[in-house]
Amino acid sequence: MKGLRQNGLFHILLPIYWILFGIALLHGSLEYRHLNTIQSEAQAKTYQQWLAQDPKSPHSAAHYGLYAYKPRTLLSIIDPGMEDYLGSAVWMEAHNQNEVKLRAVQDAGIFARYGKLNVAYLWQYLLPLIIILLAFNSVSAEYESGTLRMVLSTQLSARQFLLGKIAGQYLSVMLWFFLPALLVGGVVIIQQAKGQEWWAALPGFMSMALFYGLYLGLFSTLGVLLSAYLRHSNAVLLSLLGFWALGGMLLPRVGSAVAKQMHPSPSAIHFTEKVLNDREKGPDGQGSYEKFQEQVKAKALVQYGVDSIEALPVSFAGLALQAGEERDWKVYDQYYGQLFRTFQKQDAFLARLNLFSPMLLLRSISQGFAGTDLNKHLDFTHQAEQKRREIQSLMNEDQMKNGVGKERGYLADAKLWQQVNQFQYQAPNWYQQVKQQAWNLFALGIWFVFLAWGLNSTAKKLNPA
Repeated sequence: MKGLRQNGLFHILLPIYWILFGIALLHGSLEYRHLNTIQSEAQAKTYQQWLAQDPKSPHSAAHYGLYAYKPRTLLSIIDPGMEDYLGSAVWMEAHNQNEVKLRAVQDAGIFARYGKLNVAYLWQYLLPLIIILLAFNSVSAEYESGTLRMVLSTQLSARQFLLGKIAGQYLSVMLWFFLPALLVGGVVIIQQAKGQEWWAALPGFMSMALFYGLYLGLFSTLGVLLSAYLRHSNAVLLSLLGFWALGGMLLPRVGSAVAKQMHPSPSAIHFTEKVLNDREKGPDGQGSYEKFQEQVKAKALVQYGVDSIEALPVSFAGLALQAGEERDWKVYDQYYGQLFRTFQKQDAFLARLNLFSPMLLLRSISQGFAGTDLNKHLDFTHQAEQKRREIQSLMNEDQMKNGVGKERGYLADAKLWQQVNQFQYQAPNWYQQVKQQAWNLFALGIWFVFLAWGLNSTAKKLNPA
């Protein structure tokens, strides 16, 4: 550790890292507070607008609708993950299952392609690069200078020598770069938390801290072992930089392109056309909304044992609207189910590539425990859609019950609107997050098994000759 701190490069990299970390943490904190404030105000406002509706038919109220918002998690201050690309709000209205909108990246213009500086990016990409620059000649320099023979001529074994080098690299990075930053980040997160939010986020925060610590240990070990194995500093540096660039830059881009080719998703226009066509004509393309209404009418007359709509003990308008909603739900479940399964297949393919890149591996783990990954987004989409269906059922049931003899002339009031509770997204708990990360945790274990084998092999190979 002492020798490493005497390295001139160490004193150059340290202030650069801390300047970038300060900017990233400040930006993450301000963005979290700004976006959550806007969303909280918007959610409250749209709900108040819902409650303040004038008397109208329940179906008109269902069309009036309201928004559901996906709140930013506290840990998005550290890792915003995919939040800017996936959207944060969905409009809940009658008949239509709408896509999630309000993607921050759409408002960023041309600068969005360069991404945003965030703490997770520094920990996933910059810290490994710093480790590479500090560790690449940790053993090769001693071999080139001839001091390695003298070191290994003592009672110190090759394994002990390598472990000492790894420990020195790792502790220096942890004590000067990672742990102080983790502490500062934790303080900022606590300051931004409201009520019990911090305690809810604590398991995820501790999990992120643990796996980032292991990740930095992985790179420290890899740097030292490769330095000992190749023995030539230039070759070690080029190899490590190539590994860093391949795993952090090339592989995710190639992997994304291949995933989309293997599991293509439909265009927005084609998807919408198919959904609207099946809603209107049915999956077989032979039906029509008018025929469906006739079927609903005939079924209702048989069910209630009457010979006319006027004799029904419920409002036919409400009954038909609910039947139409349930018919549409099957269409949405089919098409959105297929679409979401396609996204999950793409995500699963990319997860397999994590086995070849620690950077991609840690990115997935970090986003998972921060609650900023695809899994959380699909869960929010599902909860918002369930809330939309709950509202439509409530409106139609009120029409069926209270609209008898009035049909479309029936007007509901604030007592009905108040039965709709404000949407509150329930995020997955820590145990669910761990289950979702099972493959990535297994892959991380494989990497450490590989490094243990590498340590044993390199220790046998290492000698002063």
